[in-house]
Amino acid sequence: MKVLVLGASGLLAKPVIQHFDEAGFELRLFSRSVNASMFEKPYELMQGDVFKPEDLDKAMDGCDAVHITISKVDENLSTQAIIAAAKKHDIQLISMISGCTVAEENRWFKMIDNKWKAEQTLINSSIPYMIFRPTWFFESLGFFVRNGRASLLGKQPNPYRWLAAHDMGRMITTAYLKQAARNKIFFIFGPQKLLMKDVLEKYVEDRHPEINKVSVAPMWMMRVIAFLSGNKQLKMATDLFSYFQKVQELGDASETNELLGKPETTFEKWLKGVNSNQAVLA
Repeated sequence: MKVLVLGASGLLAKPVIQHFDEAGFELRLFSRSVNASMFEKPYELMQGDVFKPEDLDKAMDGCDAVHITISKVDENLSTQAIIAAAKKHDIQLISMISGCTVAEENRWFKMIDNKWKAEQTLINSSIPYMIFRPTWFFESLGFFVRNGRASLLGKQPNPYRWLAAHDMGRMITTAYLKQAARNKIFFIFGPQKLLMKDVLEKYVEDRHPEINKVSVAPMWMMRVIAFLSGNKQLKMATDLFSYFQKVQELGDASETNELLGKPETTFEKWLKGVNSNQAVLA
């Protein structure tokens, strides 16, 4: 099977690509900024835009499956474009990275509404699919550290079963190898339930010992600053973390773990770089 990986330059694509490669899949890697320096092996690369039909047509030509791991775009519209191209090229399978809180009851939040619509678009496409709903990734912790400071927006009282991207890459590849994994939604949760502040403090202690403490910014204050400054990125971040203060992980991972093998990387193992690609991604 030849797999087209869309969003190949993104944070979560590298471990999936690595496991696909080790399992013997032929790969074509596609994104707006993908280049050879990102990878240790000479993969087939293609720069392009998912909203340009000619780019998708060229990318899908000769491929059997498509793995979607894109961000910072309208996910529903991009999924519609991908499916339209996939039907022209007789794509046999499409997989998608979604999120652990995606559900109809959470559609009041715009980002989740968009992801939910993208999932429904794929489910109703008549193309065999696999949807992966992972929780928070250890690899995202680096985004909380900026300019010599480690900051968290709000108290974030909900614990999450944090996940190593390496484990998800293995599980996605396993799903591709099993016919029984077709047309399913998989919840992917790590082996430990941890509070965001606790995880960030341990991460900072290990990777940034020069930082004395993790600052917790009150949500109301960040909203005011975002409004007064007109900082759109800060407003988006404030909206996102306000959402996660209100919701918890959804779903049951028992079928996922039985069919794909459960994630085994604890936070302590991840910090030690047990898997070679984890240290790079972190």
